[in-house]
Amino acid sequence: MPNKLPPRPDLAWLKKAAKERLAGLRSGDPSAKLHQAQLDISREYGFASWRVLKEHVDSVSLDGQIIAAAVRGDAHELARLLDEHPRKLSITGGQWGTPLSHLAAENGHLDCVEVLLAHGTDVNLRDKLDQATALHWAAQGGHLRVVERLLGAGADIDGEGDAHEAGVIGWATIFQHVRREAADYLLARGAKPTVFSSIVLGRADLIERVFDADASLVSRRMSRFENSRTPLHFAVLKNQPEIVALLLRRGADPKAKDDRGLTPLNDATARTDRRIVEALLGAGAERQELSDNRFSEAIPILNVKSVPASIAYYVEKLGFRKEWDWGAPATFGCVSRDGVKLFLCQGGQGSPGTWVSIFVQDVDLLFDEYRTHGATIRQPPTNFPWGLREMNVEDLDGHRLRMGSAATDNADSAPLCD
Repeated sequence: MPNKLPPRPDLAWLKKAAKERLAGLRSGDPSAKLHQAQLDISREYGFASWRVLKEHVDSVSLDGQIIAAAVRGDAHELARLLDEHPRKLSITGGQWGTPLSHLAAENGHLDCVEVLLAHGTDVNLRDKLDQATALHWAAQGGHLRVVERLLGAGADIDGEGDAHEAGVIGWATIFQHVRREAADYLLARGAKPTVFSSIVLGRADLIERVFDADASLVSRRMSRFENSRTPLHFAVLKNQPEIVALLLRRGADPKAKDDRGLTPLNDATARTDRRIVEALLGAGAERQELSDNRFSEAIPILNVKSVPASIAYYVEKLGFRKEWDWGAPATFGCVSRDGVKLFLCQGGQGSPGTWVSIFVQDVDLLFDEYRTHGATIRQPPTNFPWGLREMNVEDLDGHRLRMGSAATDNADSAPLCD
């Protein structure tokens, strides 16, 4: 029969118990991993995984109750809990670990926003991941009443400096949903238009005003999250022929490439207004860049037991960097190194033992790096008959990375590692 958790279980205590369990496991198996200890602890309390255990703890803990009240819009409960525990005003939660004010604003809960402001929330507080304020999130959700209230409380209407480099009005316009009513309200209240928000809104007059103030903005780049697109790329994506013509008149480069290596014409499809294609070709774009349905990239999805553990391995041992993760705790994530990206999925999508070929500049230099960092190398650099010198690297879940560069000599006698 499983052990019983206390009414208000402490996640910190459970994490400590998992580390102690790991120490015990490693006394018999030095290769034991933290996720194995976490799974043992979870099963002792009747939960199928650490993620399920954590979700339960979060839901019944004091922090979990406060976060849940903000998310579901229970202003009465939120006020009661914060009256009893005022120090909890600064906790964060939700999928992206955001402040309570952001959670309430994102979901359009005006009454909860009022509670949080009354308890002293900084209306211009920024979250850690997106460097955004509650106003950014309210605008992105199109919650006009919340936008109005936050501005009335002194929120910065422009909100420059967020990770998407879009400002509040950008959050209302450039993402999946265009919140035109919120954008119009922000502009009426004096928000500074941006070239990208103006493109979405189809406002040539605003774009002209932006360029009159700073002509160099015709070459302004979006953030890396939006592939560093230029205004011309973005206007093509938004299928705005008049705006494309305006940008070209203002000196936009039809051959400029985003960080995927694509030009504006590469973004045109069979559904794109033909006036856009004709304008780009007339401005000097190369016809061979036009494709009815271009493939952009392929990213392998690797099934893993623990996304956080896998990300740590790829970052610490293999020199990748964490792009993002999804969930709390994360069950999906992305790592990258230069032009190579890998998705990591917990509990689905694929099986252990997937093989991926990765082409590098110098596999011998990489071998030296990986030995220093303690990566699991199943086969050192070896020359093969197909003209590559390959190293075989294994990750925590048995996936194999065939890292190769040009062969340095005739083929060695060793077969490819299985």
